[in-house]
Amino acid sequence: MGNGKRHSILRRRRLCHSATGRIGIIPLRTLEIPFGLRYGAGVKVRTLLAIVAVTTATVLLAQDSGTPSVADFPNVTQGRYQVFSQGGRQLGVEVSRFMNAILGQYEKLFNNLSIKDGARVIVFDNVDDFRKYAGGTVSLTHAGLAGYCHLKTDEAGNQFYELVTYESQNLWRVLAHEGFHQFIGYEQGQQIPMWLNEGMAQYFETGFIIGTEFHVGQVSRSKLLYAQALILSKQAPPLSQLIQWDRTTFYANANVAYPMSWALVYYLVNSNHERFDQSDFRRYMQDLKYGQDDYRSFQRRFGANIDGWQADFENYILHLQPQTN
Repeated sequence: MGNGKRHSILRRRRLCHSATGRIGIIPLRTLEIPFGLRYGAGVKVRTLLAIVAVTTATVLLAQDSGTPSVADFPNVTQGRYQVFSQGGRQLGVEVSRFMNAILGQYEKLFNNLSIKDGARVIVFDNVDDFRKYAGGTVSLTHAGLAGYCHLKTDEAGNQFYELVTYESQNLWRVLAHEGFHQFIGYEQGQQIPMWLNEGMAQYFETGFIIGTEFHVGQVSRSKLLYAQALILSKQAPPLSQLIQWDRTTFYANANVAYPMSWALVYYLVNSNHERFDQSDFRRYMQDLKYGQDDYRSFQRRFGANIDGWQADFENYILHLQPQTN
């Protein structure tokens, strides 16, 4: 839509935004572990998890000699996921159920029911093994790393996604976050803008399922407070710059890029109160899927004068209320 149209619509909305009026207040425990999943008795408090989208049932994983052999982990293969859980089979079953369900919800939301390659989940039972594996596989060693998703190639040349994390209080959120990266790779390919990729993964990481209903976009208190602090301290980047940051620039400014990408996605998805499948945000994603220029498409869908509605964006985020931790 044009810039004037967007601005006039945004002026009419209520300033205090909360999804609780639409979906009800869900207990935190439900959000942390969807479907009532609980850790099995044999699962340790700290478990490392990795997920891989593969093209064959068995893939050889090269790893550092100091890391336990993934091939020795209990193996659970169900639906479209193969789970290797260092902490035991019960966690593998729970992770497999969760990942198959959440991928199915992503497919329905984006109307992408195409046949997809299988995926693998590797579960370590301690953070040290996770860091060794991450360091040896993708050269990621920083202490704040909670999980990652990347494309990997096996010895036969098959390419697949690998998602890796460790058991923590945020296990299911990390799985939903990295699982979205996997899905969006199927949906959009590898050229999706960094702010959109990471912003959407954060947006969907608080999703949960009740019955057959998929609820997404709950506002995380920590992310919201961080974004609000950046805005109030004038440290938030201009949106016209944020949406053009490449991978190197994005990760070099991660402390700013992550919360502001989440905030921008939340604003674009929710500020006009449109159904997702009929929204300009969905049309923008379709533009990217079919190879259109991301910056020009952004201007066409949301207004050419991006700096002109930054103040409205900031006001919107400053008046949001948190819904979960």
